[in-house]
Amino acid sequence: MNGWRSIFLTFFLMVSGWSETSKPTPTLTLEVPMRDGIRLPADVYLPSFESKKLPVLLLRSPAGRQAQSALPFASFTQFGYAVVIQDTRSAMDKEGKTMPYISDGWGAMQDGYDTVMWLSKQPFSNGQIGTAGASAIGITQLLMAPTNPSPLKAQYITTAAASMFHHAVYSGGRFQKEQVESWLHYYARDPSVKEQVCRHCCYDNFWQTTDSTTLVHKVEVPAVHVGGWYDTFLPGTLESFLSRQYEGGEGARGKQKLLIGPWSHFWPGMTKVGDFEVPEAGRNSSIDLSPRRWFAHYLKGEDNGVDREPPVVYFVMGPFVGSSPLGNKWKTSSVWPVPARIKTYYLSPDRTLDSAPPLPSSLPYAHDSSHPVPTLGGRNLFIESGPKDQTPLEQRVDVIAFTSAPLDQDVEVTGPLKALLYLQSTRRDIDVAVRLTDVSPDGKSYLIADGLTNLTDNPNLQHRGEVIVDLSATSYVFAKGHQIRLLISGSNFPRFDISPTGQTQQTLYFGIETPSSLLLPVVTND
Repeated sequence: MNGWRSIFLTFFLMVSGWSETSKPTPTLTLEVPMRDGIRLPADVYLPSFESKKLPVLLLRSPAGRQAQSALPFASFTQFGYAVVIQDTRSAMDKEGKTMPYISDGWGAMQDGYDTVMWLSKQPFSNGQIGTAGASAIGITQLLMAPTNPSPLKAQYITTAAASMFHHAVYSGGRFQKEQVESWLHYYARDPSVKEQVCRHCCYDNFWQTTDSTTLVHKVEVPAVHVGGWYDTFLPGTLESFLSRQYEGGEGARGKQKLLIGPWSHFWPGMTKVGDFEVPEAGRNSSIDLSPRRWFAHYLKGEDNGVDREPPVVYFVMGPFVGSSPLGNKWKTSSVWPVPARIKTYYLSPDRTLDSAPPLPSSLPYAHDSSHPVPTLGGRNLFIESGPKDQTPLEQRVDVIAFTSAPLDQDVEVTGPLKALLYLQSTRRDIDVAVRLTDVSPDGKSYLIADGLTNLTDNPNLQHRGEVIVDLSATSYVFAKGHQIRLLISGSNFPRFDISPTGQTQQTLYFGIETPSSLLLPVVTND
């Protein structure tokens, strides 16, 4: 979750000449008192040592005060800001025994709130405070917001999970093995922390304390939410925007911005996404929603029009092979999801995707937990992300593929993606992994989106149960002559942990009464 190569970094590299070999030097380091007596170190960057009464940008970092995602913000001093980068409690714990985020929200300890209130009273502060940062630093912003400290005026949140359980640790109900274990290696190395995480394998009180969506009605500040179509936290970015925009408090509702580009979690440091380079058109948004413009308005009172920009700015990808006049361009919308009609592609036993349901029938497929289907691209953190060719997976006998006829016109798909499946299984603890791909005329099958649903002790699986697999969302053009493909399997490892069920047999059902299908939001382009 250390998104040190997030979207806003491009802006800073241009304006400040910052590089990893020329790290900024803090003007002073302070210890900020928390309500329980703990003091959290914070580096303060000022235009000059004598600077007084400045708007403050705060970054609270589980990766520490020298986090590469935070340091570029020090260049904001040249625009008349005080910049504060603070260690969170987990960053201070050199033994790695502290679970990140536990004291960063609205519980007994409210470190974010305490920090904002204390900073607002310092001589270098004018009482106007904004927060910024990506990934782990974005999560601390989300957790702080419901405490509603009065000096907090705006936030800029990049690639962050709104709910640790749903968007970071147990997405789809299955432990996100590679992501969480790698993350804990950096931030909480002691085995007791992983034991704690694994012990709370259901959404309980432990996880509710890190689910910012439950208290959005208490959030009172505008924010920009930045994400990427191939970022592991895309679902969290979308949920943060949606919940605040439509259910937030008076100062937040209707005052959120959503910016989604064709990026992975580590853009722009990694300009390649999957098997392709990020297209030139996708490297800079068509509308300036930069931190500089955002905070100039909300912390300095500049009437620069950023508050009147469209709420949703997104990049329509594709096709990755070939071209289309509909794709590889920025678009805007007043709402998310954008207006679209849901087109249903019905799965058939002949392994096609059709516009009408077939006659009642079924198709078996097997899964062996000792030989899991590997992760190959997608929305990942430490594993390679993006549109990787899935044909190596499609050659496996435990992966079943359903493919449409070649499209007779370009089709833009923008919005939430779902697969509706009717299954029966020999076991009551299985995973259903789904991948959506674009099949190009050369036969390669590039991953567009994926998802997994864990069905632990689900009695419906004995009786052709209905299963919904959430593939999050995308914005992509399937070009004329290309085909849409849906892959179904029992695992996606090591992105998701394996259900230790051994060999299982699933049966997938089709027909009017059991209409297994793919639901795509198709946008009409006039």
